[in-house]
Amino acid sequence: MKSKIFTYFFLLVCSISISSVSFGQKSRTQLLKAKEERLKKQLAETQELLSATKKSQNTTLSELRIINKQIAYKEELLMNMNSQIKETTLQIKQNKEQIESLTSDLERLKQEFIKMIRFAYKNRKKEHNAMYLFSSDSYSQAYRRMKYIEQYTKNRQKKVIEIKQKQEDLVKKNVELEANILSKQELIASFDKEKKKFLEVKKDQQEILNKIKANKQSLQQKLDKQKAEQEKIAAAIRREIEKEMAKSRKNNSFKLSPEAKLASSSFEKNKGKLPWPVSRGTITKRFGRQRHSQVSTTYIQNNGIDISTLKGASVRAVFEGTVTSVFNIAGSGQMVIISHGGYRTVYANLKNVTVKNGQKIKTKQIIGTLLPDASGAISEVHFEIWKISGSRPGPINPSAWLYRR
Repeated sequence: MKSKIFTYFFLLVCSISISSVSFGQKSRTQLLKAKEERLKKQLAETQELLSATKKSQNTTLSELRIINKQIAYKEELLMNMNSQIKETTLQIKQNKEQIESLTSDLERLKQEFIKMIRFAYKNRKKEHNAMYLFSSDSYSQAYRRMKYIEQYTKNRQKKVIEIKQKQEDLVKKNVELEANILSKQELIASFDKEKKKFLEVKKDQQEILNKIKANKQSLQQKLDKQKAEQEKIAAAIRREIEKEMAKSRKNNSFKLSPEAKLASSSFEKNKGKLPWPVSRGTITKRFGRQRHSQVSTTYIQNNGIDISTLKGASVRAVFEGTVTSVFNIAGSGQMVIISHGGYRTVYANLKNVTVKNGQKIKTKQIIGTLLPDASGAISEVHFEIWKISGSRPGPINPSAWLYRR
């Protein structure tokens, strides 16, 4: 009897283990698939931007940055697909082990059934069963013996059917997984070819850049102009925010009203979940001090991020708040600053602005449209987040606050 209890317990544990492993694998596979779809969407958006820049007669560094971004997305996509293949291979291995285990259990159960059939044949007369029951010491024991005979046979038959079904399901699953691996390998080969094409495009663009670099004086002038423009924008934004802080500063300590504290808390709770300031686009300039993407001797300090998007795209607020500044920088378009308690969001390179000082703004509300970039083919929004409360006010990395696309 103990061996039978152990058998049932063993099968139950196996079933639970198989379900747990399958659930874990399914979740991992779903995450990888979701990431793959996200990367494909990003690739499609950058391709649209790249197509727009190619129509322009002006070859710009923006085009090279977009190509580099596309290549980075391609490489990440390939890594993702390799992970999916590894995950699928692991599932196949585990399924085969489960099949072997179930096959072994099935063979053992068959042997037990053979013994039961032989026993039933030798004791096939009804009176023998009756004698077995009547030899019981009590009515209760006789009842238990009768139920034992019935349940033992039913349970064994049920388990055999279940194991056979599981075995068939696992075999089918392995066939599907093998086909999935083949499909992924074909996709990787396809994406490898696509990546090579983009590397060729990057090489062509690099040749154009090399021609520009040949005239060092012209290139340096362009870089100096870009740097001066960025410094002018950064200084203007800092001045506006410091003006706002000065209005509320008391005893050299910036204090928030209860309403501002509530707004700050609400803004902080949405870190990593804020919508992008444009509906479509890709980050082409990161936050902080960084080496120039094409000129290794030049460094750039960025207090925010720059997102390349379609020409004249609409800009929207990333969170509800109040407009505190709308101002113009000669040659650099208009800018908008929105208050969220102890935080400020900044939107630059705007051509037209549709909001005004003091206006209450909702999340994703359109606040203006963008200027075209130097190529005239696409636009670029400059976006910053400032924390103005606390002991160390200043710009913070917006990438950590926007939802991951």
